[in-house]
Amino acid sequence: MVLVDSSLCIVLANRSAGQLLGYPQGALAGKPVQELVPAGQRGGHEALARAYVLAPTERRMGPGRELQVLHADGTPIPVEIGLTPLPANGRQYTLASIVDLRERRRAQASQLRMAALVESADDAIITRSLDGIIQSWNPGAERLLGYGAVEIVGQPIARLIPAERAQDEALIIAQVRQGLRVAQYETLRRRKDGRLVDVSLTVSPILDVAGRVIGAAKIMQDISRRKQAERALHRSNEQLMQANQALDDFVYTASHDLRAPLVGVTRLAQWILEDDQALAPKSRERLLAIKGRMTRMAGLLDDIREYARAGQDSGSAGPPVPAAEVVQEVLSTLDVPAGFSVTCDATLQSARVGRIPLLQVLHNLIANALKHHDRASGAILVTVQQRGPFLRFRVEDDGPGIPLEYREAVFGMFRTLRPRDEVEGSGMGLALVRKIVGHKGGTCGIDGPEGRGACFWFDWPRHAQ
Repeated sequence: MVLVDSSLCIVLANRSAGQLLGYPQGALAGKPVQELVPAGQRGGHEALARAYVLAPTERRMGPGRELQVLHADGTPIPVEIGLTPLPANGRQYTLASIVDLRERRRAQASQLRMAALVESADDAIITRSLDGIIQSWNPGAERLLGYGAVEIVGQPIARLIPAERAQDEALIIAQVRQGLRVAQYETLRRRKDGRLVDVSLTVSPILDVAGRVIGAAKIMQDISRRKQAERALHRSNEQLMQANQALDDFVYTASHDLRAPLVGVTRLAQWILEDDQALAPKSRERLLAIKGRMTRMAGLLDDIREYARAGQDSGSAGPPVPAAEVVQEVLSTLDVPAGFSVTCDATLQSARVGRIPLLQVLHNLIANALKHHDRASGAILVTVQQRGPFLRFRVEDDGPGIPLEYREAVFGMFRTLRPRDEVEGSGMGLALVRKIVGHKGGTCGIDGPEGRGACFWFDWPRHAQ
């Protein structure tokens, strides 16, 4: 509020006027009004102001045209001004009420930018009332759903919703009425041509000035390609699983069927050794070699069958037990040579696990540590630690170690670092470990620097308590 006398000088101004124009309290009093008018507008302003003083009437100024006042620092401020004549003590005064339009202009600019964004957005952007009537429709919605704004605005939004998804829409609007936002809700919408399209919805409440929910704004993304890709991937996974199952079944059956003739050949060699005592030493040596190869081949076929069946849960793993009990069960089935020790860390007692198939994994790792040791004595340590949803088991030995370049290769099928004539084995043990652990969602590997000793680790899911 600024009070001006008939000579166009400021008589008084309130605190808000000083704050708007950048002057301290009382500093505006006595200033000519012309000092508050931009230089380019002063001539026209003075003529209009003096004409108003001669014939004062109440009037509003500003709407539809630019009015400005100068801030103390020289910055022009857009304003709206209302003039009211105030005669007093035989003199004529004018009360000017000044409204700062900057915030309104910023809001208008923001609205224009928002409108431009909505118009240019690739996504469909729709607003609807709480009773389900479409209120706005951008070009993205026309591209996605086929309706033009003229033909769909004012229509029920139910036209876009398949009958089987009507309940979903009701649940979404129920949340919007509570002022809640629904994000990335995947559903179906019906196009103008009747086809259904996969969409992802983000729905936000629209509020009035009092903060009441009066409608909903929807951003709708076309996710048809992604859903098609997901369905194709699902079909591929199903086909791959069927192919893997068929391959596993074939390997299991073939290894089982091949074992019978191997047993027969082994028995024939044994009968020849037992029946013909006059065999030459060289022939006897060769027959024994045949028996050894047949036994090794039978063991390989057994390992292949185990690999084919690895990861196929054959039933409940039973109630959870301390991991230390699983290790002790492994040791009861192994022939631990004199001079070797297998130690369970105290952490295994508190870790609760299902026995099967963890028993098979630990059996392979501990047996390998014993079998591939290069000395007459050694020590093996088994530990476990919590790692989020997994337990990380470690089987550490003080054997010859594994060179860095072979630490991945040893997990392949039929891979050994020493000739089979030196160390009996099929080369399937670590491949079996990796397959079982992978089926459980874990990983496995070898830790530690190059040199003596190896530390095999694997992550195993914690048993549901």
